[in-house]
Amino acid sequence: MALGGLAAFVMMVGPDASVLRAAVMGAIGLTALSSGRQGRSLGFLCLAVTGLLTLDPSLGTSVGFLLSVLATLGIVLLARPIASWAPSWVPSWLASAVAVPLAAQLLCSPVIVALQPQFSSCSLLTNIAVAPFVAPVTILGTIAVPLVPLLPWLAIVPIAVAGASAGMVAAIARFFAGLPGASLPWPEGPAGIATMSLWSVGTVLLVWLVLHPTRVVSAVLWLHGRLVLLIAAGESSLRRRWTR
Repeated sequence: MALGGLAAFVMMVGPDASVLRAAVMGAIGLTALSSGRQGRSLGFLCLAVTGLLTLDPSLGTSVGFLLSVLATLGIVLLARPIASWAPSWVPSWLASAVAVPLAAQLLCSPVIVALQPQFSSCSLLTNIAVAPFVAPVTILGTIAVPLVPLLPWLAIVPIAVAGASAGMVAAIARFFAGLPGASLPWPEGPAGIATMSLWSVGTVLLVWLVLHPTRVVSAVLWLHGRLVLLIAAGESSLRRRWTR
């Protein structure tokens, strides 16, 4: 049903390059989340990228195309593993709501700082906060389009809800953008890209550590025990040398 709605949306707004790119990447991301098979979804992504570049080679120099590919790649590779790290008491929809934008952001951030050397500290929270309002904008707005010429009085309700949801998206974006420290300076050039790449890797490790406290404690205790044995062995070796 989601893929059918996506196809209908493309037919309604027109098959422009940006629309087709977003639709193809959205379909691959949907396939990745629903099937749970990373290998197959990754193959679809490679096939889609190859096909789109063959049809329109100018996409190879498009930053929007690169960000779409990276965001989809992040969803394919990282969204489901990150969501699975959540504790059992966390609802699956909430885990996915956090994992999907986080996975996309981790791979897109190095390119974003290359374009604009600043770190948006509230971007993840903003994406999570606006997520409930995105679906009404797209779904109800799409439903309202065929109703306007046929039953204009019936189209008032979906248009009103979609418009209010779009207003909430804008209001939430302005709120988080106006918070202190929402945009922090970041190094420019290759240094900024490399730093953000390391930051993305560190973020994944930090999320895993936070969501697996038992394993972390066990690993720390194991390392502590090995360190104690190493120190004891070193002291014993030094004592034998001094006694000789």
